[in-house]
Amino acid sequence: MLETLGLNQFPVVVVGAVAMALMQPQVAGALTAYQVSQIARDTTVLIDGLNPGSGFILSRTGNTYTVLTARHVVATEDEYTIVTPDGANYPVDYRTVRKLPGVDLALVSFTSDRSYAIASLADYEYDARFRNVFTSGWLKDRQTGARTHRFTAGILANQDFEIPLTQEVSRDGYTLFYSNITGVGMSGGPVLDTDGRVIGVHGRSKAEEVPDDRRGGVSRVNRGFSSGIPIATFLKLVPQTGLNLALAVQNTPPTRTTPQQVESIRPFLDPTPLPANANAIDWTNQGNQLYRVGRLQDALLALNQAVQLKPDFYPAWYERGNVLFAMKQPYEALASYDRVVQLKPDFYDVWRDRGVLLVTLNDYMAALWSFDRATQIKPDDYVLWYMRGNLLNRNLQNYSEAIASYNRSLRINPNFADALTGRGKALYEQRRYGEALTDLNRALQIAPNLTVAWILKARTLNTMQRYPEAIATVQQALKLQPNNPELRRMLTGMQQQGDGW
Repeated sequence: MLETLGLNQFPVVVVGAVAMALMQPQVAGALTAYQVSQIARDTTVLIDGLNPGSGFILSRTGNTYTVLTARHVVATEDEYTIVTPDGANYPVDYRTVRKLPGVDLALVSFTSDRSYAIASLADYEYDARFRNVFTSGWLKDRQTGARTHRFTAGILANQDFEIPLTQEVSRDGYTLFYSNITGVGMSGGPVLDTDGRVIGVHGRSKAEEVPDDRRGGVSRVNRGFSSGIPIATFLKLVPQTGLNLALAVQNTPPTRTTPQQVESIRPFLDPTPLPANANAIDWTNQGNQLYRVGRLQDALLALNQAVQLKPDFYPAWYERGNVLFAMKQPYEALASYDRVVQLKPDFYDVWRDRGVLLVTLNDYMAALWSFDRATQIKPDDYVLWYMRGNLLNRNLQNYSEAIASYNRSLRINPNFADALTGRGKALYEQRRYGEALTDLNRALQIAPNLTVAWILKARTLNTMQRYPEAIATVQQALKLQPNNPELRRMLTGMQQQGDGW
């Protein structure tokens, strides 16, 4: 399929130890979801072994193919077999497995004289314009153990969701979040954009195993989003592998989505119809899937069915609270969260989300109490300590306590730029401008595109009467957000103030 689309007909230039094909922007019309599914199917492999998973072919040198996967798929030394899209089996020499440092990624190779499609990679800034994404992998049936290829559609999580989602997973490079429903066996498979290019490596989905009275044993209840590692993270680490990989990389955003393409995606978003004997687990998972794709009213109906079937099923009440919160029905959402608290008092997620909800209701002390309850259950959640710091900093103006909360966050994750920015703001409010500037500079070293840190730095420099530096800082921020009205007002005000220097 890649060959027929003309995606491999470009010259190769050697850059260090990596050969990258210089890919030009696509000029053809947008691909349908079916065409993307064919690309995914042609490049996704099954990795069979102790921890069965998926991967995708990204390079060929001679008869050696290289597959990128999640490190945890091949974490334990074992006999692994790569099963290619045509059903052929290739043994893996474990001595050749390359585990990338600091992230949940690994490279696996196999040898074949057959011709297999090579995935095209894409490295660009994701934003709200490029939201539809797809996942591909070999799903394992929990009852039979059979493996089937699964292709799912979803949307990227926006920035409002990203920070709460980074806890636990970001330490392994997981900073890409999407609504696609994924399951056991899909780890290591590709995350693709609407042009069929790989933008990430799937590796995790949040779920909980609960007793299943219909099937017997246990089943998974999905919660939250799936997560992957951006392809940009992989590209930065490739030189450390010492491998001479021929990678096809594009840096352009995907083709503008057409109405026809949107319509082609719809069938991949629709949940599978439930059987007549569906139980609370089935209805909760369907509600979660509908919630992920924005069909909130349908999601609520599914979750109402779940709690009717099993009134003490706390995962359904929790998901119901999330849906009602998204529907801007905060008091109804709070009632659902409180029902979860009654049923499972040690359920961390509900205390955290309940706190966020209470902040929106301006009930700050109740929100703080809810956050505190969450920290007792999970004291190593650096994102929660950051969120607690924000509540104290922005809403309660208790800057000393806010700094203490940010300190807890940074002790757990010293490179958490958002917590450094929050602490910088609290230090600014205490007129500790030099310390604030130190924190903001450190935050920008870690996250150069963090606009709020640039804004706070500009304000701090302006207050310190370091006016030329303040103007230069605002101008730097404007490069990131040229249409930000707050930044333009700041720049105009500083320039007018500068007339009297």
